[in-house]
Amino acid sequence: MTGLLDGLRVAELATGIAGPYAGLLLAEAGADVVKVETPEGDPARSWGPSDEPPWAFAALNRNKRAMAVDYRQEAGRRLVLDVLRTVDVVLVDAAGEAEAVLPYQTVAREVPTVIYCRFSGYGDRGPWADRPFDELPAQLLSDATASLGSVGEPPIRLGTDVASMYAAIYAAQAIGAALVARDRTGRGQQIDVSLWGSLLSMRSTLWVALSNPDEWWGFHLDNYVKPPFRGYRCRDGYIHFQFRRTEDVDWDALLTALDMQWVRTDPRAELLLTDRAGGTGRYSHVVQDLWDRGLERFTREEATAILKAHGAVVFPVNTYEELLAHPVTEALGIVAPVEEAGDGPERAVTAPWRGDATPARPPRRAPRLGEHTAAVLAQLGWTPEQVDEATRAGLVVTG
Repeated sequence: MTGLLDGLRVAELATGIAGPYAGLLLAEAGADVVKVETPEGDPARSWGPSDEPPWAFAALNRNKRAMAVDYRQEAGRRLVLDVLRTVDVVLVDAAGEAEAVLPYQTVAREVPTVIYCRFSGYGDRGPWADRPFDELPAQLLSDATASLGSVGEPPIRLGTDVASMYAAIYAAQAIGAALVARDRTGRGQQIDVSLWGSLLSMRSTLWVALSNPDEWWGFHLDNYVKPPFRGYRCRDGYIHFQFRRTEDVDWDALLTALDMQWVRTDPRAELLLTDRAGGTGRYSHVVQDLWDRGLERFTREEATAILKAHGAVVFPVNTYEELLAHPVTEALGIVAPVEEAGDGPERAVTAPWRGDATPARPPRRAPRLGEHTAAVLAQLGWTPEQVDEATRAGLVVTG
């Protein structure tokens, strides 16, 4: 199947999350991504319980080929450089083993048109340029951890590696732009994508909007001064609802339908009757327990029907299983079966975009360590005998 990036060749020497996720984005768009690992493999291959398949690695490395080369040896370094002569894009970790052995200057001398994308913690210049990078410091330093937790309590780490994944998304954008520039100029270039800078960029609209600290309300501002919003509690789960215009609500009819006339005796009644509700309502955190008390006797379906009848916009707060089974998820085709799943997951969450002429590539399982070493070397002109000799010498791993 032809993809948007059909014909583009990528060498992924990065490990962990940021680089491999960028490689996944390119692979799903049709690029031929060769994951070049050392004989020990990407550390992500061992993430998770020891008695379970490496699910994180499987999710990050679908649709790729894999070769394993000890490029710390001079013969291995030359071999990887031969591979890099055939690619358009290289993905590396800043200050990692691969960049130390094959820095941009070395690769660019051999392949002047290469797009060399490095993932750093704090950029390629400045006082922290040489510091090793990790997800948690990036979140803490950029204030991302303030997005969770409760008011007055310490911040907590976001569950998703947002710094790494944002960096990967920005990298895919930058690589696309660099390829367009290469078509115009004939030259490649080095691109640095920092985790810290990626979080700063993603959160920049928030900070601009917070320029008036005396009024933190509305938009996505008040998560700094409100408890986390989890939705409103019903008998069988949670829902989110909101009124666009409270002046259009027939409060008597709504409170009667919900058997909530008792709320008028609560000192917060006026706040409830003037607030739009929902996580962005100005006083929703103050009156949330009133809505919880009123809705907990109804199922989500019953509460939804009543609230919609009175002008509210209502959505369920899904569990992960409900989200994957949702009709919208099914219609988008975003969860798809994995080809030759083997020991990995049988389904995968795929690219969120769809091209009518060049669709995203169906998910193919993550490769075993060195699975495609022989095939990649054959493309370089190696014979099976040479591959066997290199394998016996410990230079390469074949799967």
